[in-house]
Amino acid sequence: MTNKEQLFRAAGIIPIPKHKPAPIPEKQKKSKPSDDNKDDEGKKESQADALIRIATTEAFLFHDKAKDGYASITINGHKETWPLGSRFFRQWLVRRYYEQTEKSPNSEALRQALNVIEAKAIFDGPEIKLSLRVAEYENALWYDLANGAWQAVRITPDGWAVVDSPPILFRRFKNTAAQVLPERGGSLDLLKKYINLKDKEDWLLLIALIIHTYIPGIPHAIPVFYGDKGAAKTTAQRVIRKLVDPAIRDTMTLPNDKNELVLMLMTNYAPCFDNLDGLSPWQSDMLCQAATGGGISKRELYTDMDEVILSFLRCPMLNGINLVASRDDLLDRSVLFKLDRIDEENRKTEKEFWQEFETDRPLILGAISDTLAGALKIYPTVKLPALPRMADFATWGYAIMEAADGAGLAFLQAYRKNIAGAVEEAVTNDIIGAAVIEFMTDKDEWKGTATDLIEKLNELPSVDEKDKAWPKRPNTLTRRLNRIKSALADYGIRVNTDYRTATQRLILLQRVDNLSSFASYRHESSNANTYTDDDIMTVDDDNENISSFWETLNNQGYDGNDANDDFFADLPQEDG
Repeated sequence: MTNKEQLFRAAGIIPIPKHKPAPIPEKQKKSKPSDDNKDDEGKKESQADALIRIATTEAFLFHDKAKDGYASITINGHKETWPLGSRFFRQWLVRRYYEQTEKSPNSEALRQALNVIEAKAIFDGPEIKLSLRVAEYENALWYDLANGAWQAVRITPDGWAVVDSPPILFRRFKNTAAQVLPERGGSLDLLKKYINLKDKEDWLLLIALIIHTYIPGIPHAIPVFYGDKGAAKTTAQRVIRKLVDPAIRDTMTLPNDKNELVLMLMTNYAPCFDNLDGLSPWQSDMLCQAATGGGISKRELYTDMDEVILSFLRCPMLNGINLVASRDDLLDRSVLFKLDRIDEENRKTEKEFWQEFETDRPLILGAISDTLAGALKIYPTVKLPALPRMADFATWGYAIMEAADGAGLAFLQAYRKNIAGAVEEAVTNDIIGAAVIEFMTDKDEWKGTATDLIEKLNELPSVDEKDKAWPKRPNTLTRRLNRIKSALADYGIRVNTDYRTATQRLILLQRVDNLSSFASYRHESSNANTYTDDDIMTVDDDNENISSFWETLNNQGYDGNDANDDFFADLPQEDG
């Protein structure tokens, strides 16, 4: 003890001892930045810079046509494609940062990094077209299995195969579910166990329609199921969806909001709208756009001028007790299937039915792939004498059914008959169309002013002038006639609302023998035997010399064929 300390103690003062600070545990010591966290000048790398480095070195950055950024990243040995704005990509980026630094990036660093990453994807990355479920690439069709391994099926005229590392072609949405792996050795006849169709012609149409959905970039016909309750209409749609576009939620209610319907069409390749009572005009028009290609654009935010463009080409399906497709444009794009109620002795439990279907699904998918490969070989050689509104479906349907079992001509006859049924539905379900048919029952021709015609129609016993849907003014009648005149022409009544004399503008109604013979096909097909197989399809002796089946497809341009009077004018019937 020092003299100073002794004096303090004698005075009763106890000095406070000086302690050394306690050693910091090893885990709490701040690690020095390693060389890996320094830039080229030896400075410490910021969190944002580290995140940017990870994204640019470990992910392939690109953008689509709409200038939205994407990244192709490696997950468990395979490549996955994700939007840069998705939560999955952010989680992947944070995880890789933590694996390298054992730290979590702060939210501001993450925000800054994502902004730079998106800019690099848009300005430095290539533009790549992304598709939902089906795509075309290098003269092959590709079908996304949407499974955890990100596999796809590649289909060419030479056959098909499951590819483990496909090119960057697809994007997925939350409702997209995985497809089972297709298996060889199956038959399309297996499908008949699961859909309640009795008519042979309906089967030709349905098989062609299902396989046709695997072809990207072209209009697709809309299957419309209707019939009594207990006819398994919803089940038919669910079976088709599981073969074409499996989903977590496979049936949907048709929304009454336009933006919600657009979102459903954007995020589902083959949406099933179930148990419909009817369609509003805008719903019908949007479903037409979905089948033949369409979309909308709107502001991203109400406070700026940036547009969000939502485009889609989809394969929607509809069902209801009554036929819900009644407007002319939608019926033009539809294939109608009437289902009968299933007898009690033929019913199965849900569990039994779907267990059997899941057993057969891989084999049915394999048969679909086999048939589509054959159709790709046939398609470039198909030359039909005339084409309906859904020209692509008619042409591809012929090739598909020829590849299936040589039933191309039978398919065309069945489609012609189905169109005739749709024409009849369009006309008879329209209050003006039904009145014109009744008015022209005993006439070959009539002409007069719109005022004269509305007075004549008002005299018909079936017309109720007090009906809200009945036109009260001549100009309204003229507009309504213009809307239905295409279907009336197919039915056999030609309407001219602009027939002029020296002093008047008149309406001319004429009963005609329509070259398409729709009227005769309302119940039975024509017995004409003018065309042979060679008139419908010309096949080169050496199919291997065909350079590209896709060139023929891309040159099709028949969407404007609203009223092709010569559609399959004299196709023969096949025996049996």
